[in-house]
Order: sequence, then structure tokens, then C-alpha cells
Amino acid sequence: MTEEKKKIPSSYNLPKLPIENISTGKWNVRTLDKEKGIEELADSILRYGLLQPVVVVKDGDKLELIIGQRRLLAFKELKRQGHSEFKEIPAIILEKKPDEEKLKILSLSENIHRVELNRADIVEVISYLYKKYNKSAKKVSIILGKSIPYVYDHLKIQDAPDEVKQMLSRKELTKEDVKRVMQIAPDSKEKMISLAKEMKKLTTYERKRLAEIGKIKSKAEVGDLVKEAKKPYIEEKIIMPLTPILLKALDTAVKDIGLTREEIAKKALEEWLGSKGYFKE
Repeated sequence: MTEEKKKIPSSYNLPKLPIENISTGKWNVRTLDKEKGIEELADSILRYGLLQPVVVVKDGDKLELIIGQRRLLAFKELKRQGHSEFKEIPAIILEKKPDEEKLKILSLSENIHRVELNRADIVEVISYLYKKYNKSAKKVSIILGKSIPYVYDHLKIQDAPDEVKQMLSRKELTKEDVKRVMQIAPDSKEKMISLAKEMKKLTTYERKRLAEIGKIKSKAEVGDLVKEAKKPYIEEKIIMPLTPILLKALDTAVKDIGLTREEIAKKALEEWLGSKGYFKE
């Protein structure tokens, strides 16, 4: 590997701070999966340089990290590997420390649109802001630049048992799976945990079936619900044309709510038929 590839771009004209002098504040939103892919990121920095500086704030004689947790970890990994040129990192230094709320928002803004940010981390910050602003989802949506349905969708799982949230953190369950187990057993955290443990073993189709059956047979034992979900099930598919405007609206809902096109279409059909008296769960 050539020295040119190892060189850190100097176009920032920013100070370089000793990485050992920078600490990560407790408010940083990335508490999970923060070390995932660090070796790959370190290799990319080694090859092509650091594309974005970190952001720190002065706190007396200390420096606290606001943005760039994974970049800092990558520099530490490179130093550990013996690359002494990575003992310092380009940084933007804020002279005044924002309050805790602003720090969380700054950190979340850096990560919220990235796939790798763990859902459980997003839930924690949204719950924090929701409680701080007197349970105003509209205020939280404005602060984060996200839709109100997006906020409510994450708030739905804030009260899930910690064990279930850990499965979400490990990506054994999806956000939709967590909502499913909460809907099936709203009054029993023990049942939620049992359902979650079984659900992570099921296929995507079986998970949907488990949720449907659980709504109908809410008193049934977990084992019985799982057996029912695994049974062959016949369903018919309906193909219908959508106008560009309707398709755009559907895809926007997919992004905001977190459901698939098929799930949204099914819910819409159930609600319409239900309002006309043709369908009852």
C-alpha cells in the first residue's frame, strides 16, 4: 500500500486532535452496533482518507465527541494496527456545549438516515424527546424532520420488554415484529418475550400469520399459536393497476409507517370493508 493512499486529506484546514483526548458523551445516540464494521471503515480511511471530520465540544480541559463516533473508533483501530499517522483526527471544535437535548438531536441527525443505525437507538431518542415535550409527537417530528406517523411508529415499541428490545438490537426481530408481539399480548410481558423468542425462528410469512392468529385467539398459549402459524395457508392474490399519484402515496406510507406495500393495502382494504359492514376480525 502506497504512502499516498495512507495520507489523510488536508483540505479541511482544521485542527487535528489527539484521539486519546476525545471522550464519547453519554448522550451519543449510537449505543448499539457502534463497533460493527469498524475494520472495514478503518480500511476505507486508510485507502482513501477521512472524508468527514468529527465534531467535538470543549468541556473545560476535556473534549467530548458529538458527531463521528465510528470514525473515531476507526482511527483508534488504525493506531492499534501500528499506523502512527492516525493518532490525531481532523475535528470541528464547538466552543460552547449545547444542552443535552441539542446534543442528542445533533448526534441523531448524523445517523438517522443511515441504514446501520439501530432501531433501538432511534426509539430511545424519540422516547426521550416525546417525554420532554409533553408527549407532543408533532413537536418531535419537527425537531427530527420526520413525519408524525414515523414518530408514533417508533413510540409504539418503547414499552416493549428489554429482552425483546435486545432481539431488535441484534436484528433477530424487525420493528414490525416487536409491534406484533405487543399487539398479541398487550397485558403480559412474559408472553411477549415467549412470542418474540418463537417469532425469530419463523419465516416472514409465518410471522405475519402468527400476528393474525394472535389477534383472533388472544387467550391461546404461545405454543398453540406457533403451531397454527406454521400450518399451510391458502390465500389469493389480487393484481390491480395503480395511478402514479396513488403509487407515490403508497410508497410514502411505506417509508413513514414501516410496513410493506402489501401490508398497507391489506389494512386499507380491511378498514374500508369494515366501515361498510362487510368485514369483521
